[in-house]
Amino acid sequence: MGCLAFFVGLVLLVWSGVARAEAPAMVKYISPQGNVVLYLPANWQVKEEGDANACSIQVNDPSGRIIARQSLGFNPQGYDLLAMLKAVCQPVQANCPDFRFEQSWLAPKGNRAVLAFTYTHPQLGPREGRIWLTAEGQLGLVSLAETPAGQFERQKPLLLSILANIKIMKNGFQPVGTSTSPQVLPLRPCRLGDGSATFALPSNWTYQDLGRTHFLAYDAARHCSFMVLGAEVLSPRLGVQLPNVPTLPYLPPDQALVALAGRQGLLPNLQYLERRSRPDLAQLISQVYTVGPVQAAELLYTFTSQGERCQGYTLGISFGSRLDTGWRFWHLTCTAPARQFVAMVPTFIAMAEAYRIDDIYAQEYIANGLKRLRELQAQTAAVVSRTRQEIAAMMQAAYDERQRSQDYIDYQRSNYIRGQQDWISHVEGGTIYHTDSWGTKNTFTGQSWEGAPFNYFNYQGDNPRYRESMTPIDNRRLYDQVFKK
Repeated sequence: MGCLAFFVGLVLLVWSGVARAEAPAMVKYISPQGNVVLYLPANWQVKEEGDANACSIQVNDPSGRIIARQSLGFNPQGYDLLAMLKAVCQPVQANCPDFRFEQSWLAPKGNRAVLAFTYTHPQLGPREGRIWLTAEGQLGLVSLAETPAGQFERQKPLLLSILANIKIMKNGFQPVGTSTSPQVLPLRPCRLGDGSATFALPSNWTYQDLGRTHFLAYDAARHCSFMVLGAEVLSPRLGVQLPNVPTLPYLPPDQALVALAGRQGLLPNLQYLERRSRPDLAQLISQVYTVGPVQAAELLYTFTSQGERCQGYTLGISFGSRLDTGWRFWHLTCTAPARQFVAMVPTFIAMAEAYRIDDIYAQEYIANGLKRLRELQAQTAAVVSRTRQEIAAMMQAAYDERQRSQDYIDYQRSNYIRGQQDWISHVEGGTIYHTDSWGTKNTFTGQSWEGAPFNYFNYQGDNPRYRESMTPIDNRRLYDQVFKK
């Protein structure tokens, strides 16, 4: 499913149950894969879903009428609050015309919202509940609590307690029921018809033999691909046009990929996540390729394919010409749906390392004056091998940042659900004041002020001891500064 599709499950799974029993004492629950830890009544049920970019957990009473559900997703492109809300509500609105929001609240920054809703379920009858949404950078969080109409206020403390104590662990973003470490798929050896190159592919993959060391391979569903290709490009200064031969000025790899793929209608909506220039590789190639400039780069990006957001990695090299008559773009590329890309990385690396240019074919090219081809292949194999560690480091850094963002979202979510807010007093040297439903407390001295002016719903941050408007801890920078020292 896509980066927003898992939110649809937030509502679809709500439709799966039916009756209510009194909740017994709370017990600790740890999912079989260790993905999620939470507390729930002993006789309640848990349903868990997840993939490389999202994790969803639903808790309901034995008959499924009282429901608490939470979904956390990771999207490199970031989340849009309105798109999240649309994904959650559309499935219900399509089947329940009376679905409507009774009241709503939107944060000034537009990244958080709380909505109360009602509707009539075809089997369960009148329903009511709340939805809490948070879009914070690359993370999106949706929490939902739902009961039969007239029961929400009575069940709200229990449902909020369940939601506030859900903890998604490190491997919570892995597919449920699978290993937390991506595995290399079994590979079979392959050889191009002209004998120019050998490579390896998963057993259910097929490939197109394009000759001269080039091929295009893909899985049975054509969702994942691996290719080694080259494109010849004419310079505009020649003033000629040839069929199926692009005419473009010499471009660096990132621009060449966009221009050449765009001319063929490939990689629509391409957006770069990372562009890493490789001057070290370009310098090595330049030692044997002396007829023009060389630029090399590693490119990580997303694009749209068959209506789904996908991710790709390209090692691209642009070979120029000092006479400016034309140039060549060579690339090794692997792509997969964004939800599968991380799991496919080890297999892509193994496939790249298995790619070899045939010795006899290379000798024939050398005899024809193209000595740089084999050296280029050797350097390419070396950089792909080194890329194993670089990709692993990049993925670990992305995960660590995602965990830090998740801690901040957990903090903000708990505050909103429980009706709490923390403030910083600069007059008092960074002292933290904590506001809840009863009042405001100086966490350093323990002094507190109770009553309507100081509770969460009315308090505006005025320091009760000094003439100062305190700063709310409502952004990641302040949170890290105060709680992550």
